Amino acid sequence: MSYLNMKVGMSSDEVKTLKQLLRGAGYTLSDDDLFDDQTYKAVTDYQTANGIAPTGEIGASTWAKLAGSIVNAIPKELDTAGKVQFLENNRPKDYASEYTKRIDEMVNQVLARDDFSYDPENDPAYKKMKDEQVYLGKRAMNDAMGAAAALSGGYANSFAETAGQHAYQDYMAQLSNGMDDLYQLALSAYDAQTSRMENELKALTEAEEKAYKRYLDDVAQYTDALEYYYKKLLDDQEQANWLLKNEPSKSSGSSSSKPSNSAEAKKEEKQAPANILTPSEFLRRKIAGSKDVSAYATYSDYSNAMKKKYS
Repeated sequence: MSYLNMKVGMSSDEVKTLKQLLRGAGYTLSDDDLFDDQTYKAVTDYQTANGIAPTGEIGASTWAKLAGSIVNAIPKELDTAGKVQFLENNRPKDYASEYTKRIDEMVNQVLARDDFSYDPENDPAYKKMKDEQVYLGKRAMNDAMGAAAALSGGYANSFAETAGQHAYQDYMAQLSNGMDDLYQLALSAYDAQTSRMENELKALTEAEEKAYKRYLDDVAQYTDALEYYYKKLLDDQEQANWLLKNEPSKSSGSSSSKPSNSAEAKKEEKQAPANILTPSEFLRRKIAGSKDVSAYATYSDYSNAMKKKYS
């Protein structure tokens, strides 16, 4: 299953993450893993609000925008370690363009396009004009020959034939002049199509640039949040370690005294044995994919297992 191309009827952990992100964006949805009609409505509304084609399906642009909103989807009840883990589990996916295929197709069309040439015999408009002019020319020729023959008592003569030819050639000359106009019309149509292709390619390229910039902005937002919570986790752990190390000695009065039933004693009881990783170190190794912690889903699972092991 992929985080992309999710649509109505699908059911998966990815859909559950999608709905969690949409809830973080302000939509009221159930927390199950079903891409239902309510999810579809939320997706189309989110797409419209963010300048994305409202298809109701999850494509690269929609997921990139939603992934950037992962910061807003962090459950408030999580502690710092939980927030880091949540962000790690919902990293933005690699950029996948919705425009590359169409851009490539358009570039190939532009590059493969032949230079302009005009063959009137392949132009339906020229063929129609030619048929009309030939018909009119022949009719004019016959009329001229008939009129000339009438002057000589109805007999055909060279004068009548010449008059008919002149009448016919007049129409053929009109056809030749009209062909120049048809050439210009064909050239204009070729240029107009070239402009349309160039404008479409420009629009696709600009859309791709905007989508990629939006993706980079969203990833930057995600990275900043992850870095912030990770540093905070380390700071919290250092502070906790300092308190565990120093507070008991402050209240004990001497190094030989044993902790009483006080807050310091309770802290000492909670302190993990030296051979158990701290939460921050556990998380660091977990993120790095270390095999020594791969069997444990959470720090609590790991801690409980280690306590049993070393008790």
